Amino acid sequence: MSYTLKQIINATGATCAGQYDETLVINGTATLEAAAVGDISFLSNPKYASAAKETSASAVILSKTIEGLKAVQLVTANPYLAWAKICELFAPDRSAHLPANISQTASVHATAIIGTGCHIGHGVCIGASVKIGNRCIIHSGAVIEENCTIGDDTEVHPNVVVHYGTSIGKRCVIWSNAVIGSYGFGYAQDGARFVRIHQLGRVILEDDVDIGACTTIDRGAAGDTVIKRGAKIDNLVQIAHNVQIGEDSAIAAQAGLAGSLKIGDRVKVAGQAGFVGHIEIGNDSFIGAKAGIAKSFPEKSNITGYPARDFMDQRRLEASLLKVPDLIKRVSELENQMKSKES
Repeated sequence: MSYTLKQIINATGATCAGQYDETLVINGTATLEAAAVGDISFLSNPKYASAAKETSASAVILSKTIEGLKAVQLVTANPYLAWAKICELFAPDRSAHLPANISQTASVHATAIIGTGCHIGHGVCIGASVKIGNRCIIHSGAVIEENCTIGDDTEVHPNVVVHYGTSIGKRCVIWSNAVIGSYGFGYAQDGARFVRIHQLGRVILEDDVDIGACTTIDRGAAGDTVIKRGAKIDNLVQIAHNVQIGEDSAIAAQAGLAGSLKIGDRVKVAGQAGFVGHIEIGNDSFIGAKAGIAKSFPEKSNITGYPARDFMDQRRLEASLLKVPDLIKRVSELENQMKSKES
């Protein structure tokens, strides 16, 4: 699959610096270091400007022109967004491998309703009263239990398990081995023994939600666990019962969210962050990597550390800790001086 430079410019809205040949053919994408003639690459961080000067790419997406760059420079305010649009152009067309039919090896309950243009792969199991919208792709080995609903144009990758009663919106993507709607970690104690508390809620994924591979989302204990429109969840994330995640929020890999946590809209959570339950994180906040969040924070908070605190407070604390060895040495010297005077 190839595109002319003119087609690339039209797709990204970028402007071309200097003279260029709009019929230049772009054959693929690559990093600055790996690019060959005919490839397009991107530069979003100025510290890699030297790599851009040495690249063999035919074109580079960037935010500002760089003097001495051999490649055609496509300038845009948001290179990473332009790169996303280019990657969409070059994404492989898998339609030949995903025909709009139901595999003979799939098990589809007689009461299930499958929309038009759907691909139901080998070994898929679809339970009673499931409703699947139009143009959905359910890959091999996926299990959709009874009373689930899946909206139009949603893709469920191999070996995903969607437990009973789950609601999934339109244009969602759920990657391999994710588990949606399993029981939350709820137990009462009878003496030393644990008694399971049945989880009676559901999981609701609104439209345009992405769920990463091996991520687990527990069903609600009484109410529902809700992932709102446009939220993006990375691989290996644990989301406990009754969690609510706001619109357009993003949670990176290995984060752990305890029960009844509420995360606002447009919140970004870095990898391995951990949250206690029953707290709230306000809209437009940022949570740093490996942060331990044990209390609520208001909107537009920028927090990191363990326990989590304001980003600048944490940095000041870290800077102070670096001075501790010198302070200990000085105190020891002062003690020795006092002992000498006393003697």
